[in-house]
Amino acid sequence: MRAAVFPVLGRLRFADNLEPSFTRHRLEQSLPFARFALLLALLLYALFGILDFYIVPVGARWIWVIRYVIFCPVALAVFGFTFTRWFRPVMQPVLAGVAALAGLGIVAMIAIAHPAAGYLYYAGLLLVVPWAYTLLQLRFSYATWACLAIIAGYEIVAVLLQPTPVHILVNNNFFFLSAVIIGMVAGYTIERGLRSDFLQRRVIEAQRAELTVHNAQLDSALQESLDGLRRQAGELQASRARIVAAADSERRRIERNLHDGAQQHLTALAIKLRLAAELAGQDGALARNLAELRGEVGDAARELRDLAHGIYPPLLAESGLPAALAAAASRSTLPTAVDAAALGRYPPEVEATVYFCCLEAIQNACKHAGDEAAITLCLREDAGTLTFGVTDDGRGFDAQGRGLGAGFLNMADRLGALGGSLKVESAPHRGTTVSGTIPVNAARAAGEPSAALEPGAADDHGAPPAG
Repeated sequence: MRAAVFPVLGRLRFADNLEPSFTRHRLEQSLPFARFALLLALLLYALFGILDFYIVPVGARWIWVIRYVIFCPVALAVFGFTFTRWFRPVMQPVLAGVAALAGLGIVAMIAIAHPAAGYLYYAGLLLVVPWAYTLLQLRFSYATWACLAIIAGYEIVAVLLQPTPVHILVNNNFFFLSAVIIGMVAGYTIERGLRSDFLQRRVIEAQRAELTVHNAQLDSALQESLDGLRRQAGELQASRARIVAAADSERRRIERNLHDGAQQHLTALAIKLRLAAELAGQDGALARNLAELRGEVGDAARELRDLAHGIYPPLLAESGLPAALAAAASRSTLPTAVDAAALGRYPPEVEATVYFCCLEAIQNACKHAGDEAAITLCLREDAGTLTFGVTDDGRGFDAQGRGLGAGFLNMADRLGALGGSLKVESAPHRGTTVSGTIPVNAARAAGEPSAALEPGAADDHGAPPAG
């Protein structure tokens, strides 16, 4: 494409298939200018007819025949012809014919008028030449052939029909040829500029097409990358959810093992100690020692039960979030109000995530809010999203400058594994609010648990049986 620019510097013609494309391009661009040039020629040819009566009163009617019977009707017909679909293929030869007719018409006027008056009509030929090369939008070759025909006609009239003095003929030819040369230079320069502009447009269009293809390829590659990232994000979230679910399952297993194993052994040991104390009879020292051992075993059993409940509370699996959080709030060292009315059941991983996040937030408030603080815990479901908030009116802290600790990061990881998010708002002396959201519609679609426990009923101690 770039190499095709070089022919413009020499001859005005493209190689290969560029010439037909340029011809169509120039036709569309030059047609409005050609119509304007035809109307201008009609106007000037008609107006100059007024001067004929004063310049050549005797032969004016014959000159009017050239103006109003021949040229003006032909130019008007060609103007109308430009609006038809048949004009475009023959545009250049037809317009060249109009240019030749305009010039030869003036030559004919010179032949009709007497020599003194004919010299005045010569000035009209100097107007036809630049008109043909510029305004009429003729190609350089067609404009040149039209002007050569006009020159030949003038020479025949000036030499044979209306002999012109040599000094006048030389003078007229000098200006006539000068006008033709200037017109040729102007026409050549115009067409060369049009061809260069056409080539630049083609190069720009080709580059734009390449850029479009390249952008499409980049968009496709970007889309593939985004799809890959989405798949990886989905796989990562699923992996995090599996890890959380596995951890909660392990919590439940440990809690059952503690309840059904160590806790049951301690209970049995306490019973045996009670029986041993009864059998000790009158030995008061032995009875007291056995009673003390029984009390210590009872304390160990209670601590073990509290530890098991902290690992995974059986009440959460049995009764759901409101009951489990109310029980956790009752064990808080600060006054804690729970507002979780009208909540149903959710998948185990959702309930466990919300429970342990709220428990972590309550424990943080108990540690850092101060002895005079109070805690409010609120749970709501709205538009398929479960939202919790734990608010205290304690000391608060600079959440922006201090950053978040490991507990908050663990909460965020738990929520993120289920597609949720965590938000911490706090300021010195203005308390702290820890809030989180989890989408629950998708979790329910996967299968909502019943109001009872997952397979396996709770025993009379409120804990699921061992697996």
